[in-house]
Amino acid sequence: MKGPGARRLPLLCFVGALVASCAPAPAPSLLPPDWGNWEKTTDLVLNYPIPGHEDRLRVPRMNQVGFDYLARRGRGAGTWDYPAGTVIAKAVYASKAPAKGEGPVQVTAMIKAPSDARARGGWLWVARDLASGKEMVFTGEFCFTCHENANESHPYADKNPRGEYRDYVFILPGAGPEPAGKEAGGADSAAGEAEEYGSKP
Repeated sequence: MKGPGARRLPLLCFVGALVASCAPAPAPSLLPPDWGNWEKTTDLVLNYPIPGHEDRLRVPRMNQVGFDYLARRGRGAGTWDYPAGTVIAKAVYASKAPAKGEGPVQVTAMIKAPSDARARGGWLWVARDLASGKEMVFTGEFCFTCHENANESHPYADKNPRGEYRDYVFILPGAGPEPAGKEAGGADSAAGEAEEYGSKP
């Protein structure tokens, strides 16, 4: 091709490449990639309907920061105050009774980050769609307002009969029987969990 059009083509390609290189990089994920391997916080079957989660099966896990706090604090009654860096991630399934081998479709997470401007009650409220990988932080009041109820007597799980301040966490670690698949010495049985809940993401 000859003429002015031929000269404009390389210029357009250059400008396009320059714009692409200046585009902001996607924000890094707030949820660590190994969240699906963390220890479960409870073996209660959480598939009853609650606001924001419907009646889908939820399997909560917590990172080592949270479990180290639990080891120092103990599991008795009183005021709870998880340290910064604690992450509680709930695998959310498409139904209340997923088929054998069916994996979760979403993960919702509470990330203790009191210095983050987006935090509500000291926590970031995060959801990731596992099919698309899209992750969002809820900066509105819905999650925070609902979880405020965890800090007083409420209608879910053990109902917090003593009205303890639980740092916005409804299901306390260790609630119910020991997590399924726990072996002597505290190790999780990954095979047992995959059998019970489906493949991890």
